[in-house]
Amino acid sequence: MLKQLGYAGLIGAALMATPVLAQTADNSFVKQQAINQWRASQLVGVSVMGADQTKIGKIEDVLIDHDGTAQVVVIGVGGFLGIGRKDVGVPFKSMQWRTEGRTVAITAPPPKSSDNSDAMNTTATTKTDPAATEANQGYPDMGVLNLTKAQLQNAPDFRYAPSPTADAGAAANPPAPMKPAPAN
Repeated sequence: MLKQLGYAGLIGAALMATPVLAQTADNSFVKQQAINQWRASQLVGVSVMGADQTKIGKIEDVLIDHDGTAQVVVIGVGGFLGIGRKDVGVPFKSMQWRTEGRTVAITAPPPKSSDNSDAMNTTATTKTDPAATEANQGYPDMGVLNLTKAQLQNAPDFRYAPSPTADAGAAANPPAPMKPAPAN
């Protein structure tokens, strides 16, 4: 009887602990994008404007560190259809970001009147909040860099980390597994 009571206590404790575990696990998930967050995948292709308000390139890549912090923006400069393009890396923090509010037309039905005249719909315009626009599209309209296109073209080429096996030649191939020595 004491053994059965012990089992019942263990089962009861396990059942009561399940909701606690579920609450803890539920708190470790993000359910929605915050208004101040961008989708990194959507930053690729965003135009980069120079200090003189002319287009100097577009974002080709964003590099993040192991903590998830954006560190480098790789900008493609020059070229035509990708031919002759040069990649230049700049610190993410050196970029300024801009999004313009959108002008939206709002059409309202005419007010009800006692006469049977043919009243027209009225249209008004309003400007959206740039932060809300960014959050909805997942990226800013443009990046702005305090450099000119000529300065970027004269900057050093950006290079991605090399493969650890690229310069190893034949040694890059993993050694073949050793066969067990024959038993004597």
